[in-house]
Amino acid sequence: MHRSSFFKELVVFHKPKNAPFQLIGAGICMAVPLFIGYFSNNLTIGSFGSLGIFTFLYYQSLPLKNLLIRLSSVGLFLLFGNLVGMLTTHIPWLIPISIALIAFCARIIFRLYGISKPGAFFIVMVTAMGSGTKIPLDRVPYMMSYVLLGILTSLVVATVLYFIEGDVKITPTKKVSLQERLYTDPAALLDALHYAAILFLATYISQSLHLTNAYWMIVSCAAVLQGDNLRAIIQRNMQRIFGTMIGLLIAAFVLSFSFTSLQSILLICFFFITVEFFIKRNYTVANFFTTPMSLLLANLARHQYMVSLLNYRLIGIVLGSLLGLLGAYVLTTSLRFYNRAYQLNENLDKETE
Repeated sequence: MHRSSFFKELVVFHKPKNAPFQLIGAGICMAVPLFIGYFSNNLTIGSFGSLGIFTFLYYQSLPLKNLLIRLSSVGLFLLFGNLVGMLTTHIPWLIPISIALIAFCARIIFRLYGISKPGAFFIVMVTAMGSGTKIPLDRVPYMMSYVLLGILTSLVVATVLYFIEGDVKITPTKKVSLQERLYTDPAALLDALHYAAILFLATYISQSLHLTNAYWMIVSCAAVLQGDNLRAIIQRNMQRIFGTMIGLLIAAFVLSFSFTSLQSILLICFFFITVEFFIKRNYTVANFFTTPMSLLLANLARHQYMVSLLNYRLIGIVLGSLLGLLGAYVLTTSLRFYNRAYQLNENLDKETE
């Protein structure tokens, strides 16, 4: 019965709080840099600008000042992560270290300051994507300006959405220092260290295997580790692998057609909105549309997809998901044994007194 309910969760649909304007706002954020790139005949603007628009996905109903501080902080983190990722491509041995450090900082800061899901995921994602894109140093500032365009677009759309939703009345809370937050949540340090260690290993393995678009493995690993506990991680692992397999079939069908740049942009916006609609309702279904969107976006400026990329994506996602699951299992088992040993020592100490 327990097993059947476990598999049933693959297809169950949750009912999140309706936020139609946020969904529309996310679509607008994606469309703006893509269409700017299209009309300026520079599709690279759309590709890199789309990294900055992930800032909007951290939108929350907060007073305007708090909202802008939250989104600006996330946006700067995204910008910094992508910059670090790009720079390390010129010193490849630094890539695993830089991704692990960014992952550690993002995980612990986002947890301590209550920036819940998507949490550190998008920070890791844009850092990993940056590490998979070797850009000449003199071109890096231009790429960063495109990412910044996406961030600014997110801030503008978020501000408009704030006024559409109306003033938000939230009981003010006292300011708590970082040291106090860490003191009240000491597990955050261990969680961040574990998260960074697994992503370091994922990066190292993907680089060693010379995987095409190696960041797919890193991103998949980070996505699976978003689960709150081992059971949630196992569930997320199954949902991601199964959803990716269906997504590959959809991608194979979509890529069998030859689209113009404008048609590709419209399809990317459609898939992005679809992913955002399903992500809180059913993670499996959301992954149906992630793969075709990712491949269309990658092809937009670099024209890199081929039929073989479908196989590479499947390999990267399966390896990353399984590594994330293995890492979570090892940590959970180790902590369980540690707690048992601690309790045993406590009992023995009491008996000898």
